[in-house]
Formats: sequence, C-alpha cells, structure tokens
Amino acid sequence: MEAILLGLYSLLVWLIYFKFKLLPWTTPHKVTVVIIPIVGLTTLILLLNTFAPSSADVRVINYVVQVNPQVRGLVIEVPAEGNRPMKKGEVLFKIDPTPYQLQVAEIEAQLKLAQTRLKQSRELAKAGAGNRFDVERFETESAQYQAKLANARWELDQTTVVAPNNGTPINVQLRRGSYTVPLPLSPAMSFVEDEYQVIALYHQNELHQVQPGDEAEIALKTLPGKVIKATVDSIVWAQGQGQLQVSGMLPQTGVQPLPPGRFAVKLDIADKDREIFLAAGARGDAAIYTQGLAPIHIIRKVILRVGSFTNYLILKLH
Repeated sequence: MEAILLGLYSLLVWLIYFKFKLLPWTTPHKVTVVIIPIVGLTTLILLLNTFAPSSADVRVINYVVQVNPQVRGLVIEVPAEGNRPMKKGEVLFKIDPTPYQLQVAEIEAQLKLAQTRLKQSRELAKAGAGNRFDVERFETESAQYQAKLANARWELDQTTVVAPNNGTPINVQLRRGSYTVPLPLSPAMSFVEDEYQVIALYHQNELHQVQPGDEAEIALKTLPGKVIKATVDSIVWAQGQGQLQVSGMLPQTGVQPLPPGRFAVKLDIADKDREIFLAAGARGDAAIYTQGLAPIHIIRKVILRVGSFTNYLILKLH
C-alpha cells in the first residue's frame, strides 16, 4: 500500500512539475517534494501500528488428546485410520475383553453368594437362631462385591476406546496384535480435535489501544486470497519471561539480552467463517482495528488483502 501511495504521489509530482509545469522545479520545491512523502509515510505507518496494529505471526492451535487406554490388553481391532476424520463416539480401537468378561462373571457369582448368605443370616437372626454380627458381615461383603462389580464392568467398557470428540487421529501406528498399557508417557495414538483457537502474537507496545471486542481480520498462508473475519476475545497478559524457575540459584540474564517478549491476542472467528477449515499449525497475518482513527483502517485492510493474494506466489527455485 505504501508503494501504491508513493506511486500516486510521484505521478502527481510529474503532472504538476513536468507535464503541465504548474510550478517551477526549483530547489525549495525539490526539497519539499522529497520531504512530504518521507514525513507523510512515516506518520501513516506510526498511526497504523498504533490504531490498526498488524502481526505477521498468527497461529491456528488445535487441541490434541493423547489417547491412553484405561486398561491393559491385546489389541484385537483398530477401526481408526490415520488422517481420517471421525465423529465423537466412533471406535478408535478395541482391546481383547475376554479377561475382563471373566472377571465380571466371577464377581457376579461372588456377589450372588454373598447376597444369598445375607438373606439367610437375616432370616436366622429374625428367628433367634443367628446373631447380628453375621448379618453385618454379609452386608459388608455384599457392598464390597457390588463395588468390585461396578469397577469390573467399568474396566470391561474401557476395552473399547472411542473418539473423545470430533476430530482426526494422526500417525496411527497401533495395529492388531499390539499390547497396550495405561501409561501416560506411552499413548496409543494422538487425536487432533476439530476445535481450535487462533492467536496472534504482538509486541508489547502495540497493544495499548487494543480492547476485547475490537474487529480483526486474518489472512492465512494455507488460504491464499481469503480474509477471515474475527474479533478480539482477550489479550493473554502473560508470557514465559514473566516467570522464574524454582531454584536455589540467583536469576541470570546472560551475556546477551533476552529476546523481546510478545503477548498473545486470542481471536474469535466470526460466525460466517466458522465453517472454513483451519489446519492445525497454519500461520499467517492478522490486523486489529481499534476504536481510534477509523478512517485509516481502510489502508490496513488493503495491505492485508494484498498480502493475502501474494500467498498465491510460491517463491522457490525448484
């Protein structure tokens, strides 16, 4: 946009001083012609960066679930395929349920026996041929077996692992015949949910005019020529450099200064653009339009749109 404005200004100078010769091409006029675009463009850029700040680091972040089975066992079926979308509740994989079915049957038999003995002890106590202690003991046993049965049935249910939400399993290496265990550090597969959040990283002094609810626009490299509407949800007023590690050592700044910290601005995608597919990890540019100096917002919008079309260009030599 700055180049377009400079080109229009150069055309105007040519028309005034050379084509129609409305003014003489003297030294004062030459100095004025040079100073005007320098001052004008500098002022415009400073105002844009304050009242319509832009970021070249926009990120689409999806929620990733590390799928861990709750029970151990031999994998007998893996309906999930890598990079194939799935709906919530669809089966990812199944573990051999046989040992858990046997456990349920065993506890059901023990519970039935405990309940029978409880019934008999109550009848004997009522007839004066038994004591209250036996009744309480069988009541306790019955309650314990009911709890064990509930846990056994839950473990049996866990032999079928389903998608936690709408999303896509990625890099599915699990195969029939594998043996899975409920270890947090060894997930069976990764599941990328369809739900995402979009953040734009801004330098700290760019955010003093930004407020929740401000209009924003996004241009992602994966969607050339497309501008996505959004609003500012919030500014995440925290970043890693604001935290010190728990240590007995004194904080060290190092020989070189720390890199400048940036704050994340969380953006809400407009309803009309929510159906657009945003790839996890997609990057791009964003602009926020604050409440001040609304007339210059059009310049930032033009710059963003020109940038979105340049995403069609694949600048590599092979």
